[in-house]
Amino acid sequence: WTMVDGVICAPNAAPSVEQVYRIPKTESLGELTKCSDEEINEKKRFWPETLAKLNIKNVVAPMVDQSELAFRMMMRAHGAHLTYTPMIHAHLFTTDTTYRKNILSTYMTDRPVIIQFCGNEPNTLRDACRMVEGKCDGVDLNLGCPQNVAKRGHYGSYLQDEVDLICSIISAVRDYSRVPLSAKIRIREDREQTKEYARRLVEAGATMLTVHGRTREMKGVNTGLADWTRIKDVVEVVDVPVIANGNIQMGGDIDRCITETGVNAVMAAEGILYNPYLFEGTHPISYKVALEYLEYAGKFDADVSATRAHLFRICQYSLLEHDDLRMKISVVHTVDQFREVIEELGRRVEEVRGKEESKEKEEEAMRVFEDVKLGIRPLESSVVAMSPHWMCKPYIRLSDLTKEKEGGEGEGLSEKEKKKEEIRMKAAENGISVKQMKKRERRTMQAEKTIKKEIKQKFPPCARCGQPASQGCKGVMCKKCCRWTCRNEKKDCNQHKYKFAHLVDEKEGNLIEGEKKEEEKEKVVEMEN
Repeated sequence: WTMVDGVICAPNAAPSVEQVYRIPKTESLGELTKCSDEEINEKKRFWPETLAKLNIKNVVAPMVDQSELAFRMMMRAHGAHLTYTPMIHAHLFTTDTTYRKNILSTYMTDRPVIIQFCGNEPNTLRDACRMVEGKCDGVDLNLGCPQNVAKRGHYGSYLQDEVDLICSIISAVRDYSRVPLSAKIRIREDREQTKEYARRLVEAGATMLTVHGRTREMKGVNTGLADWTRIKDVVEVVDVPVIANGNIQMGGDIDRCITETGVNAVMAAEGILYNPYLFEGTHPISYKVALEYLEYAGKFDADVSATRAHLFRICQYSLLEHDDLRMKISVVHTVDQFREVIEELGRRVEEVRGKEESKEKEEEAMRVFEDVKLGIRPLESSVVAMSPHWMCKPYIRLSDLTKEKEGGEGEGLSEKEKKKEEIRMKAAENGISVKQMKKRERRTMQAEKTIKKEIKQKFPPCARCGQPASQGCKGVMCKKCCRWTCRNEKKDCNQHKYKFAHLVDEKEGNLIEGEKKEEEKEKVVEMEN
């Protein structure tokens, strides 16, 4: 391992070669061979030795459409020691060459890096891991995704009730892949159940665990705080490195988490999306950070949806003040167009920052954030709300603000407030404004009402076959019977747009023309005689 411009590089990396690597479509698997006991033990030793040797503490979480190469490289420039790729579907990765080429991209200085897979079939996960041998430092099994898409696909946290299946997946990768396998899990409802769950995964072959201190049900408006004590429970019962995940919103949270839980490193997700400088413990001007990200997005060819989503989060609070610019970001599609919008945001922000009142407010916010970082005062939504909108800072959920305003802990949100929070989160996930998300919701509701109305509506029986007749048909028939009747009886049907009546007129016209021709022939014969 070496250091190139402050970035950790893999052994024998060629710093002069600037090239983004994608797995070619022609990539194929070699002969399936089983790992020796020595190779398995070497994989188990890899992460303890690597974490200690490189002093890895700050970890970028796997985030769909968010931990892409451009963002990972930017995070490495601001304190990240280890990064994860976005979650990759193992089945598609092994069967669809186009998906494989587009979903995964790496770079020479993007090391150490872990590629995360999701799936539920041992041989599929085994082959996916074999395909990335030599292209990463480790692979990770996603056992923590709580979203409905994971429920439908039967992966993520929805596998935690089938521990035997999970263990068979881990064992298959352990026995036949040359890269060390880790797993990212969520805590279970019961403490002992969580401990046993972690022990089983390690016994099956997991070389490192990432523990998210929330249960599967803690998502959306019910997210709540992660329980670090449950992470500490796992640290005490396993003999592999543990990474903590959850409640990392400020720079000081990392050291506090390590002290309280005893983990080897800390993973940040939502916190670094809103403040990519979190690992450095600073709170820069958001539009400047957005412009910096766009440089990486251009260099590493970031996807449009990922770029848009990052800009929405980095400039979250400023865009709430400038709705017209937020709307522009939701419709432009190139890096240059995104840059124009952010530069305009910068001009507006600097006009406000130039005022003496704004300078004092910014200085006060920096003092407060420093107190929070040092643990002198807790991070509360009121602390974030009082700071200027142009500063990168933690994201505040509507539920947090509501509880503080009501002055009571544990008091639930009203249905209206929950709906607002759900729409805001959906808007952030889709990279669009709240206004556009509301329109989508209204269209969906209208479509559902229309479908229900059509289902409830009763249609009269067809006059010919007895099946439900088409609405608006004058003959009160189904489409098939109406066509048969119109064709045989030379009729028209405006509802089904059948036109057969003109055939009668054409037939009569042909008869008249035939009679005229016969009369002309008879006249010619008479004249010749």
